Amino acid sequence: MNSAPLTDDSTTHTKPANWFVSGFWVAALILLCLLFREATQNLYGNISRSNSYYSHAFLVPFVSLFFVWRQRQLLVQIPRVPTNWGYAVLALACTMVLAGDLLGFRIFAQAAIIPLLTGLVLIFLGARHVGRMWFPLVFLLFMIPLPESLTTSVTFRVKMLATEGAVRLSQAIYLPVIHDGSYIHFGEDRLMIGDVCSGMRSLIALLALGAIMSYISETRAWSRVLILLISAPIAVAANVLRIFFLCVVANFWGSSVASGWVHDVSGLFIYVVALGLMIAMEGVLRRIAPRDHNVGEVA
Repeated sequence: MNSAPLTDDSTTHTKPANWFVSGFWVAALILLCLLFREATQNLYGNISRSNSYYSHAFLVPFVSLFFVWRQRQLLVQIPRVPTNWGYAVLALACTMVLAGDLLGFRIFAQAAIIPLLTGLVLIFLGARHVGRMWFPLVFLLFMIPLPESLTTSVTFRVKMLATEGAVRLSQAIYLPVIHDGSYIHFGEDRLMIGDVCSGMRSLIALLALGAIMSYISETRAWSRVLILLISAPIAVAANVLRIFFLCVVANFWGSSVASGWVHDVSGLFIYVVALGLMIAMEGVLRRIAPRDHNVGEVA
């Protein structure tokens, strides 16, 4: 007696389901690319300008990827528990893009990259993976330019603060300088402190550096927060020293020398001084408040 060949119903039903899921995500990814295209173009345009304060932004995604790669062995060991909450976070990202386009707040659309990636991780991996990758995700904020209305105001205040500090230092060593707005006068000569010398670019970059140092620091939680908070005053102090150095050069050799190659080279001075101060401070805090590994802090 011939028997009919047996078929595996689970296999026949699984293949169409797999094709449907794959097709759904291909279509979803295409729609997401179209939705985020304008925001991505605006972001690239903002950070690639010659006068942008976010020239470091191109490095931010690679830094985030490095910290994900750094935890790759631990991430593989975490069990995958996808959650449908990821779709809600994904919807939030799409809403931010639409709201940013409708209201003209580009920062909303550009910052939506963070909930977008968070939602995808929740959908495919789970909440524990997001918990482990919180810093690489949040660090992406450092590549999102602030609105020009805000940066213009902050740039002016930071520039005036740094200029006033440099003038006071110059007067303390009896240099004949007079502060007049954006100008520092040396008798008949004068040195103009432009927005490039405001220190805004170094301030933003050093805040990002402070965030990295705070994350990897082998100190307690309060001291790691202190490292992040102190990075802004350190950046301003380093810029004060830079302008003071330019004042000394301008007083003895003229403003043309100070505003030439000396000005360009002294731009590196900020980062060297600030980085040295931050490393020294982290070293002191590591002795005062070393991390207690029994508490289970995540680094």
